Amino acid sequence: MNFGLIRQMKKTKIATLAILTVTLLIGLFFRFYRLDQNIPSLYADETGHYLIFNKIVGSSANVGQWLYNKIFNGTFSLTWVFGLTPLGVRAASALYGSLATLSIFFFAYSISKNRLISAIAALLVAVIPWNFMISRISHTHVVILALLVVIHAGLFLRAKTISRYLICLLPLGLALIYYPSMVIIAPFAGILVLAEIYKLTKKKYRSILILGTILLVIGAAVLIGQRFNVLSTSGRGLDLAIWRDVNTPYDTDKFRALSWNSQPSLFSFYLPPEQLANKLFLNRISANLLVFTRNYLSFFSPDWLFLRGDAILRHSTGLVGAFYPFLLPFMLYGAFRFFKTADPKTRNLFLVWILVSPIPAAITKDGAGYLLRAVTMLPFLTYFCALGIVDSFGLISKKWRWPYGIVVALIGFYSAWSFFYGYFHVYPALSARAYEYGFKELSDFQVANDRKTMLVVWDGYYHNGDFRFWQRTPFDQYEAFKLKQIVIGESTFWQTFPNLYFSSPKSIEDYKIFINQYKPTYVILPDRYFVKYPIQIENLLDPIEQIKYPDQTPALTIYTPK
Repeated sequence: MNFGLIRQMKKTKIATLAILTVTLLIGLFFRFYRLDQNIPSLYADETGHYLIFNKIVGSSANVGQWLYNKIFNGTFSLTWVFGLTPLGVRAASALYGSLATLSIFFFAYSISKNRLISAIAALLVAVIPWNFMISRISHTHVVILALLVVIHAGLFLRAKTISRYLICLLPLGLALIYYPSMVIIAPFAGILVLAEIYKLTKKKYRSILILGTILLVIGAAVLIGQRFNVLSTSGRGLDLAIWRDVNTPYDTDKFRALSWNSQPSLFSFYLPPEQLANKLFLNRISANLLVFTRNYLSFFSPDWLFLRGDAILRHSTGLVGAFYPFLLPFMLYGAFRFFKTADPKTRNLFLVWILVSPIPAAITKDGAGYLLRAVTMLPFLTYFCALGIVDSFGLISKKWRWPYGIVVALIGFYSAWSFFYGYFHVYPALSARAYEYGFKELSDFQVANDRKTMLVVWDGYYHNGDFRFWQRTPFDQYEAFKLKQIVIGESTFWQTFPNLYFSSPKSIEDYKIFINQYKPTYVILPDRYFVKYPIQIENLLDPIEQIKYPDQTPALTIYTPK
């Protein structure tokens, strides 16, 4: 018996376990450190955990629904452990974001068979902005999605038999439950799996497999249609589409109008532009394609990847991109080394996920650089960074490798420390508007003043969930009250609870009628960032208290009607 080999195997396992333990602890520390304190407020999607919490702890006559609430919602939200608190809302995201360090290690090892590359990939996931940011707020579905994609990719790379390939489809199925963007991405990943199964299938059964693939594509198309309501004139999926954006054809229409003053030429086929050329070159299809291309390419922009990141300050600090700037050369070199040395199966996996992942964001009108909808591409880019760091040592002479490694480590440490400094000391004030700061304080004010009736002037969706969350409203009371729509003149007022109204009145007259009929004790005006006032009603109000952002600028002002 080769006892030396056995000892070596044990050492290898111990070293791997140590690496995994350290990276997991690092991930847990950075995600849970001041998790319930640093971000200035819970935004509307997070206070929506009020409903999730009540589903988890409540009962149901339907056994299937009961199990769904306990298992699915129970893993989605840890409010049943920590209560209706910021920690309870965000803990699940932080936990799954930490587990991503383990999954990326095994994924990287499946490709490289190199523990150093795998460890660096895991360490990067633990500290780079993209995973950290989505793990620190309640984006549980997004974090789980990224986790499932990495698991799928790892299983796909290890698969050698038809049964193993079928197993690797399971994480894709689960991912479809958690995030709608997978409805677009999953069919491409599924076809890639079926292509590998095709190679292993006996010739006489291949026609059946091809037929199954065609049916899969048709089924995916139907699923996408249902998920995004593409055959309906309403629905969130269709509403977000670029072809539904009223701003998309604006430039096209402007350019067409400008062309009317020009003289016919060769390029207008010697016809007035509006007769043919405008229809060919300046049309709605070309406008949508331009927006799609612009959105799609934004995810490969160095500005987005390394400098500024997502423009939405809940997804980015605005101080750095999805990755640290020093990783740019390593990502490029790693990609070069990967495509030069990887086997076709692994190359195809990376190509599909990197090229397809931005599509769900690119077809939406707010999709340029929208991190959440393209999160599935980022684990693969992270692997490029880790591979580039390790392989770059081969470009350095042996005597300079230690100094080179120290320099890279110091730059990486400085980059991470700088990011965390910005996150914990600049970001809270910088992001306050993005988190719609002030509604907890407003809810506390209402409680302190005998829960008297309020009219909150607010454009868009109403913040009923904020009040129910912070006031711990009994769920039976919440369910008993039915949302009421009150139309006065041109204005719509929403009564979301007996003592709470939301509206952005269209005229002074509509406002006065509402005040006289419903007699709210308080009227709340927010920062103009949130309301483009169609009317000026400040002179009809007496200010009594102001809720301020962390930078001491006004967030919400509380008035009494005159």
